[in-house]
Amino acid sequence: NTTYTFNLGESVKDLTEGNIAAGLAYVVSTGDALDSAVVMGAVTNAFTSANEKEMIVGLYAAGDTAAFRTGRPAYMTRTDATGRFTIANLPHGRYSAFALRDKNANYKYDLPNEEIAFLDSMITLASTDTSTTFITMRSFLPASARQQVRSYSVSADGALELVFARAAESVGVRDVARTGGSLTWTPEYAPTRDTVLLWPSDTTLLGQGSYEIRVGQHVLDTLRYRPTRKMPFNTTLTAKLAERSGGASILLRSSRPLTAVDTTRIILRSDSVDVPFRATRSDDRNIALDFTARDGMPLQLLVHPKAVRDSYGGFNDTLRASFGTAAERSTGTLQVSVTGLDLACNYLLQALDGQQRVQMEAPLSADHPVVQWKLLAPGMRMLRLVHDANGNGRWDTGEWATLQQPERTWQHVEPVNVRAAWDVKVDWSIAKP
Repeated sequence: NTTYTFNLGESVKDLTEGNIAAGLAYVVSTGDALDSAVVMGAVTNAFTSANEKEMIVGLYAAGDTAAFRTGRPAYMTRTDATGRFTIANLPHGRYSAFALRDKNANYKYDLPNEEIAFLDSMITLASTDTSTTFITMRSFLPASARQQVRSYSVSADGALELVFARAAESVGVRDVARTGGSLTWTPEYAPTRDTVLLWPSDTTLLGQGSYEIRVGQHVLDTLRYRPTRKMPFNTTLTAKLAERSGGASILLRSSRPLTAVDTTRIILRSDSVDVPFRATRSDDRNIALDFTARDGMPLQLLVHPKAVRDSYGGFNDTLRASFGTAAERSTGTLQVSVTGLDLACNYLLQALDGQQRVQMEAPLSADHPVVQWKLLAPGMRMLRLVHDANGNGRWDTGEWATLQQPERTWQHVEPVNVRAAWDVKVDWSIAKP
């Protein structure tokens, strides 16, 4: 009295045209009837909400989470191009459900770069239930089970660049070959904190040492400082214009940490008239030149040599750049009001361009559910809302070791068209899962 399903996949095609019979299955029973329970569903990407095609969806015995890594699913299928799947002819009972991007075709989750998805609860297929069970799962690349240095290199400007398996709250370095001295390392973290630049206070004789890397109190690895090219003497400056309501800034970024800035060697003009500015440093490599902007204001920036001095004794070359502040009639305003937010929860609202890159980001909550962005260039924007459950200001993936789901995201159903001289208002009601 057992039903057997043979999943033939794409192994059958017709003789003349070569058309594949995708999703073909052959079902037989050794009893008088076929099992009739059905589980349908969909798998979407947890961060982008995109449909996940060609992922294995498997059902396992209830509570048997080890089988996902060591065994094979009792019942399985694959998602189609729309991310949907159907597993039919199931016996009644309780199951756990998982999805897998199977990189090595062994039907097991055993590689760190395999995406997965899972349900938080069991599926119960009762003998009296004749309806189809529908489930949804959100796929993600799990956080690494342990912290480690995945890769490292020395940048052209002398920083030791480390890429970690997980976000690192604090990174320390110790020279195991030498004692004493005044060598220090200044960390510069990426927004996700899984990549860090370690800037040494002195680059001489670094190649003779071995450096112990630790995160918190845990020693991860011992590395050598091996530059692949000679460091340039001069530090490089880049400039970009950042506009905001009531003012603007020119942001100068150096290729190395700075120790001194001489603002008398920085000149900002508009139509040959000097523009007063105030220079502030947000960190070791960034300088903001804040000034009062006029509508459609042309700007010419001139940074003379030796305006900045870096921590290794190098100076900048001449930098010339031209900008133009946008006329108010050529920019738009976007205001987003979100309803349905949970009290005492943190959220992030993101505006994306056509390549899914974050252009603007702002926190919001049930107490402050409105975000307004001004002076936006015309164009289409996509909106994404992130439930920042741990309040760290970024989206966090899930974790297999603790069966933790990734932080939830919502995508606005339609792109928003920001038009010049328009105030665009979007009222967005969030649907609860």
